[in-house]
Amino acid sequence: MQRFLPATPAGRLALFLVFLWFAVLALTRPSKGGDFQEYALMTIALANHASPDVRPEDIAVAERLSPDAGFADVHRQLRAGMARGDKWPFPGFVVSAHGGYYAMHFPAYSALAAIPFKLLDAVKAPPYKAFQIVNLGALTILVLALYRFSGSVGRTVYATLLFLLSAGLLYLNWCSPEFLTASALLAALVYTVLGRPYLAALLAGVAAMQNPPLVFFSVFAPLIRIAYLRAGEDLAWSAAIRRVVTRHTVFASILQALLAALPAAYNQTLWGVPSIIAVLSTDPSFITPLRLLSFYVDLHQGMIVAFPVVMLLAGVQLFARGGRRWLPHTLLALLFSVALALPSLSAFNWNAGAAGVMRYAAWGAMPLLYLVLGWMHRAPRWPAALLVAMLLVQAGMVKYARSYGNEEFGRLPLFVLQHFPALYAPDPEIFFERMTGKDGSMHPDRVVAYPDLQHPTKILFNADSAAAHAALCGPGGRVAAGDAHVYPRGWRYIDGAPVCAAGAPAPSAAR
Repeated sequence: MQRFLPATPAGRLALFLVFLWFAVLALTRPSKGGDFQEYALMTIALANHASPDVRPEDIAVAERLSPDAGFADVHRQLRAGMARGDKWPFPGFVVSAHGGYYAMHFPAYSALAAIPFKLLDAVKAPPYKAFQIVNLGALTILVLALYRFSGSVGRTVYATLLFLLSAGLLYLNWCSPEFLTASALLAALVYTVLGRPYLAALLAGVAAMQNPPLVFFSVFAPLIRIAYLRAGEDLAWSAAIRRVVTRHTVFASILQALLAALPAAYNQTLWGVPSIIAVLSTDPSFITPLRLLSFYVDLHQGMIVAFPVVMLLAGVQLFARGGRRWLPHTLLALLFSVALALPSLSAFNWNAGAAGVMRYAAWGAMPLLYLVLGWMHRAPRWPAALLVAMLLVQAGMVKYARSYGNEEFGRLPLFVLQHFPALYAPDPEIFFERMTGKDGSMHPDRVVAYPDLQHPTKILFNADSAAAHAALCGPGGRVAAGDAHVYPRGWRYIDGAPVCAAGAPAPSAAR
C-alpha cells in the first residue's frame, strides 16, 4: 500500500485533500436545509447584479433551480409580497429603508459562493454545488492548519476525520454557513497557538460575519495563547503575557472585531438597527440556565448528539496527568464555548431545522474539539484501539443524528420518555413541536402530553392560559402550582396526571 502513496508528506496531504473534494463533489448533493432560501437568493442576486437585494429576476432563477412544490410556494409568496410592497413579504426577507428587499442574514457567505455559482451555471453544471465548493475551501484551510499544528500527515488525517464525524459530515453539504463557521473557527484557534494572529483573526472574522457571537474570539484568542504558552513551555505568567501581548496581537484582535462588526454597519444602513435578526427573532429573556443546559446536553439537538467523545475527553482533561498545569488553558476554552452559546439562547426558534445537533452547537463545540486535538497532539501515542473506538462512536452518532428531523422524536429521547420521563424535560418548544409534528405549532392554549392526554407520563401546558388549565382540570379548574416544573413565559411540565387546585380531581381525559 505504501508504494502507491506519494513519497513526500506534502504529496500525501494533497492526495487526501483531492480525495475529500472528489468524494463530496462527485458523490453527494447540496442540502437545501436551514436558511438555504435566504443564502441561495442572495447568491443569485450577487451573481446577477453584484448586489444582495433580491429582485424578481433573481426569484425567476431560483424558480428554475428549485422547481419542487415546497420551494415553488416560497417563491410565489415572496414574489407576491414584493409586488404588494409588503414590509415582510416572506419570513427571512425584509424591505429596507431604501425600498429594496434583503434577506435578514449578512451576505458574506453568499458572496463567497457567487463566483463559483456563476461559473457552474454558465457551464450547465449544478450551480448550488458552489456552496459545497465554499465549504470544501474552508475544510482545506482547516486541514492545512492541522498539519502545521501536528507536522504529521497521519495525525492530520485523524483529526480531520474526528472533525467530520462530529458535526462536520452533518453540515458539510448544507447551503448555509454552519460548516464554514466551524472550520474557520477551529482553524483560527489552531493558528492562534501557532503564533499567526492575523491569519487567525481573518478566519474568525469571516466566520463572525455570519455568526456574531464569534466576536468573542478577539478577547479569548490572546488569553488562550497566553495559557497555552505558560503550560506548554513552562513559562511564568509574566513571560507568557509579554510574548503574546504585542502590537500584532492587539491589531489582530481589532481586525477580528471590525470584521465581526461589519454586519452591524450593514444592518444599520438598511434597517436603522444593528441587527434586524435580533429585533425580529430574539428575546433576551430566553437566556436562561435551562436553555444553556439544553444547548449542551439536550437529547434531541444538544451538542452531546454530535460531540459525545469530544465532550467526554474535554472534561477528562481536567483530571488527566498534567491537567493541573493545563487547567487555566482548559477553562478558558470551555468559557469560550459558553460565551459562544449564550447569545444563541435568545433565539425564538429554538427547535429550528437542524441536522440532528442544532446549528449553533455545531460551531459552538469547536473550542472543545480544539482542546481534544491539542491534548492528542501533546500525547506521544494513543492506543490504536481507543482511536478507532472514538471514530466508531462518532460515526454511530452521525447515523443517529440523520435518523430524525426537527418535527419528530429521536430514538434516544423517546426511550427516556418511555422509561424515565421525570429525567427529561427539554426546552418547551422542542417538546411541543415534536409532539405535534409541526414547526411553529406552539400555542399557550394548547396542551400536549406524552404519550397522550388519556395516559400521560409527561404533560406540557401554559400556566398563564385559562384554557390550558380548563383542559386539564375542567371548566374553571386550575392545576396546582406546586405540581409543575417552571419554564419561561408560563410553560410548565407535569410528570404524570395533573393535580388540580383545591382538591378538584382532574378530568378523566387527562388522567
